[in-house]
Amino acid sequence: MTLSRRAASAAVAVVALFALTAQSQAPNADELVRAATDAPKHISYVGEVSSTRWGASQAIATIVRIEHKAPDRTRRTYLAPQSVYGEYIITRGTRTYDYNVDAATVATSENLASDNTIAYNNNIALVFANYTTVEGPHESVAGRVAQTVSLVNRHTGERMMRLWIDAQTKVLLARESYRGDGSLSTRMRFDEIRYTSDIPAGIFAIDIPAGFRTLAGRNFASPSTDIGAVVRNAGFRPVGPRYLPEGFSIISADTSEIRGVKSLHLLYSDGLRNLSLFQNASNAAADFGTLRPSTIRFEGHDAEYVKEGPTTLLAWREHGLAFALVGDLDVKELAEIATSVIP
Repeated sequence: MTLSRRAASAAVAVVALFALTAQSQAPNADELVRAATDAPKHISYVGEVSSTRWGASQAIATIVRIEHKAPDRTRRTYLAPQSVYGEYIITRGTRTYDYNVDAATVATSENLASDNTIAYNNNIALVFANYTTVEGPHESVAGRVAQTVSLVNRHTGERMMRLWIDAQTKVLLARESYRGDGSLSTRMRFDEIRYTSDIPAGIFAIDIPAGFRTLAGRNFASPSTDIGAVVRNAGFRPVGPRYLPEGFSIISADTSEIRGVKSLHLLYSDGLRNLSLFQNASNAAADFGTLRPSTIRFEGHDAEYVKEGPTTLLAWREHGLAFALVGDLDVKELAEIATSVIP
């Protein structure tokens, strides 16, 4: 009896040792987030993704088939809703080709800091400076075991994002982002996924189909961290905000031509949320697309804004300059930032 008890105790000790060793070797939450950011560079896959963006009065939902060939080729084909069925977007490196089948057009654009599902331009250091990572339980997504990680804002204590990371491949399988009040802002989730590098090269062909017109998209210059040099070459005397929400800092600047108007683009980020300030010295009206703007007044200025999903665009004019703020913030926050922009 004594011997069996000793043997049992030894067995328990061995099991505990193995459990402790396995736990110490498992990646922590920070490492998981880093791995998820890096995974698309070396993991290829084919899958179907459902996405929803919640706005002030409606939700916008899409279903997209994704074919990704590491490190930098991706095709997204819209399956729903019916209004965009068959449209597809091909990304090769930093160049994007947007094919509108109904309109028979292809819009091309260049953005060196595009399509990062966790952090803008892989600025993981900024994420960790402003967010605490908290591991959650394992869950199942698209038949895969996923490790959950929450990103909690260090300044407000609010959870701003939750990630579901494939426990084996570290590919991001699902993501939810939240507003400052805790309400759900966006959700992305793989309904199915298959890991394979056997994807035909023709999937990513960028040939212009017969009868299609080529449109010029927004071509942004290479974002530069030499903010002063970009500002000096803007062609006018630009300004920036004196106030930003906690955690936000300027990370790059670039100039671009939109409809023939040279604009300066200052990009601010806290690692997860991005805020863009566009400004130019023309009389060009703000482009709201098909959205109908609402009006707001601050500091004696009449401004217009639109909201699409979690993103708000606020536009106003001041001292001969045209400004537009774009970010995943509410209009009151953008108006507070705009008030601090004083030419």
